[in-house]
Amino acid sequence: MRKAWGILLLLPLAGALYALWSRPVQLWGRPEKNVTWELAQAPPERLQEVYTRAHPAVLRIDGPEGSRGTGFFYREGLVLTAYHVVAEGGPYTLVLSNQKRATATLLGFAEPMDLAILATEARAPALLSLETQRRPQVGEAVLHIGNGRNQFIAPRYGRITRLFVDPSPFLPQGLVGTSLPLSPGDSGGPVLDLEGKVVGVAVAIGQTEEGFRSFFTPLLGRGQVLAEMEGGKRSYWPYLGLRGPRGLTPELARELGLPPGGVLVGEVVPGGAAHRAGLRGLETGGVPDVILEVNGVKVNSFEDLLREVRRHQVGDRVRLSVRRGGEVLQVEVELAPFPGR
Repeated sequence: MRKAWGILLLLPLAGALYALWSRPVQLWGRPEKNVTWELAQAPPERLQEVYTRAHPAVLRIDGPEGSRGTGFFYREGLVLTAYHVVAEGGPYTLVLSNQKRATATLLGFAEPMDLAILATEARAPALLSLETQRRPQVGEAVLHIGNGRNQFIAPRYGRITRLFVDPSPFLPQGLVGTSLPLSPGDSGGPVLDLEGKVVGVAVAIGQTEEGFRSFFTPLLGRGQVLAEMEGGKRSYWPYLGLRGPRGLTPELARELGLPPGGVLVGEVVPGGAAHRAGLRGLETGGVPDVILEVNGVKVNSFEDLLREVRRHQVGDRVRLSVRRGGEVLQVEVELAPFPGR
């Protein structure tokens, strides 16, 4: 899961796709009126009953390096989780609620929604029902089951605080904010309502202007997306294929002898879109290229750059204005998945 001082993915972080960001996130829009912001002193009795019924369906997902996050059975042989839990590749080991272990393979995913499905031959101890028709409500009590704080399939109780927010360009759009006290290891876990149905999948936590919040990807209206993933569809965010890009501040510009403004490329990842387009990064041993614009829109931070790139899809071509030394070039780039994904 991701975190929002930035936004933290709720699993041990790895790879170049995700990072910790060091300043508060400004949520879009104002808080809903008449919202109960503080978690009740004790969880609703009905949610405790839901946990008793539901927790056998929840499991831990391990990779070669150890625990990665949480998933849950929703159909025999199929496990739903967050994409970033499995994005680094397998092999995947499932630790079931009965402590049995099983192998799994990645069936399909939708990276822009941070959802993924694993297939396994393991017998499900229980199955959870998905709620893809009902709209979540602000103030609604919810339960999350996960593996945060080194606790195995443990319950966390909270309330929905915001609907369909975009807390960061590094996250999927249209997330639901909650007061669930989640932590790393909880990513991919189910968020359940009082009826015991899964209304979403946990993906991020963060410090916001209202205090600590956690976020889930809602399942509302996503029945077709899930069916396509079950059929093996894999959809990616578009990437330029850069590691460590950052805004060219006046201080950094003086150090490099460049005019301020734009985004310093950082490292160009071999095989990525920027590499194929000929962009130059730190790996060249010289001063990296500086991206000034994407399709005519000025960018001055990594967030700006990511926001403009993610307006497009894999395979789209974008025009970059790039400063290389004392020259400004126009470079066309065909967006692609992150190399190796």
